[in-house]
Amino acid sequence: MDIILKLNLGIGFKFRESLSFKIIISCALASILIILFSTIFIWNKISSASYSAKQTELTAAASEYSASLSAYGFDFKLNIPKNYAGVNRRVIVTDTAFKVVFDSSDIENSRGKTLLLPVAFSAIQGNEYFSFDVLDMSLESCASSPIIADGKIIGSVCIFETDLSLQHVFRACRNALIITGILTAIIFIITAFCIVAMYKARTSNLIKTVRNAHEADEIEKIPVDCNDELAPIIREFNNIYERLNYVLQMRQVFVSDASHELRTPLAAIKLLCESITQTDNVDADTAREFMEDIILEVDRMSHTAEKLLVLSKLDNANRSALAPISLSSIVHKTITTLAPIAENKDVTIEQYIEEDCSILADMEGASQIIGNLIDNAIKYNNVGGTLRIYLFSRAGKCTFITDDTGIGIAPEYREQVFERFYRVDKSREHDGRGGSGLGLSIVKRNVESFGGTVRISESVSGGTRFTVVFPSLLTEDEVDMI
Repeated sequence: MDIILKLNLGIGFKFRESLSFKIIISCALASILIILFSTIFIWNKISSASYSAKQTELTAAASEYSASLSAYGFDFKLNIPKNYAGVNRRVIVTDTAFKVVFDSSDIENSRGKTLLLPVAFSAIQGNEYFSFDVLDMSLESCASSPIIADGKIIGSVCIFETDLSLQHVFRACRNALIITGILTAIIFIITAFCIVAMYKARTSNLIKTVRNAHEADEIEKIPVDCNDELAPIIREFNNIYERLNYVLQMRQVFVSDASHELRTPLAAIKLLCESITQTDNVDADTAREFMEDIILEVDRMSHTAEKLLVLSKLDNANRSALAPISLSSIVHKTITTLAPIAENKDVTIEQYIEEDCSILADMEGASQIIGNLIDNAIKYNNVGGTLRIYLFSRAGKCTFITDDTGIGIAPEYREQVFERFYRVDKSREHDGRGGSGLGLSIVKRNVESFGGTVRISESVSGGTRFTVVFPSLLTEDEVDMI
């Protein structure tokens, strides 16, 4: 029993927290408010109409009676019109001391008594008075008028009336309002249930798609078959799914390429080790050659692993804070570091570097950009070739260019070289020039994170030109000129 009770309480709590419950309650409250305000409005209209009619009737009667009494004094037996009093109307006449000199009631006659009636007090003050109230489906109203003789107020006429003739009107209006209110509430609640059912069907498709995404290799888009409030949410879901599909595809490519890149050197190391162990009386020179090959393959694996860690760091946005740095200084240091490699290949480096180029970046990322581009320009250059390096600042932009006389990159491959593990010619991976295929991916990710752009074009000599454009930092003189 306790388990059932807890289950029911849990379901009830979840329903109270659901959007369906909130929509239904909102519609119910809206219907109640509409019924309440419409009832008040209609009732006020009916009361206002009744008030105007009754005020005109009773005020005229009180004025007419007081006028007749003013002409004859307090000779009531001769001057009381029969139609002024009746079963539901009571006429009371008082003098200025509030003493009742006439009372038309046969049941509770107050003649000779002093009654401090507010309605009489107002008349003796020289004012006409009227009040109106609805009590228990009847109209309770009263009116008064002063009696004036020889220019002086000598008394007051007070008329009290209970009008039961409108009981059936009020009762019919009340019943109509109740029935209308109930029907309105039912319509609102049914409408709320229909809206909830419609949106639950739409949201169920969203939930189903999200659940299927856990098991699917590719996430399917949700069709946008209408333009309601859920359509923007579905479009955003579809945008997210597109990015997720791209990530899934890139993950598959990344795992496949990474396993290939690591499996090749591992296989070579295994083969070299087996050759050593299966060969008897290996001479020192052969063993040294095998060990050098093993070291080369280990270096290749370390280089690939290092590049993978750099890309992983960039993907996770786990990098140092950006700060102003001198790009000119980084270019000079990189050229000095890579100059021996260029000399071994007989590549001439021509420098055209301005010294005032500063950008907002981090030192590690900027060094990776400059180092990868200059290293590639040397590595893929022809023996005896030339490498021209440009760095200048123009119009708020800092531009870095490498222009070589090497083998070049065909136009159809220029965008693909920025993809991970992509190589234009995979045959180079064992000729001393092949890299990991990750360097240019690192370059592009770093450049974009600094707010810059990178593009490839053909140099005048038929080689490759890389152009990197960064937003530059303004110097104090340039700031003063703005």
